[in-house]
Amino acid sequence: MQISDDTLREIVSRAWQRGADDDHPSFDSVWQAARDRCSTERRRYRGFASVAAIAAAIVIGLNVPSPSDKSPYIEVAELLDTTYWSAPSDVLLPDREFDIYQDMPVLFESTEPAGGTLL
Repeated sequence: MQISDDTLREIVSRAWQRGADDDHPSFDSVWQAARDRCSTERRRYRGFASVAAIAAAIVIGLNVPSPSDKSPYIEVAELLDTTYWSAPSDVLLPDREFDIYQDMPVLFESTEPAGGTLL
């Protein structure tokens, strides 16, 4: 289909006249309407978030256990009785009669009269 220049010019001018006759809103009014919609949605989301935060605080507040009569502090004696420290390298050392980290070894006496202790 081939359209001549005159026909095309006439179609475009009629379309131009139809577009000019329509009452389109100005850019400022469209922009203001968009800003109003945006602020309405933000207020709605802010309200939902506030309600959700209050509900979460209530749920957390109701589930917090009541304070017990027991002291929250650990006594030193209780701590020492319930814990035992051993070096990670203890698994590499052979088993001995004494704990080299906790006990002092007994120094064996020499059987010779002036020999002193054996090292």
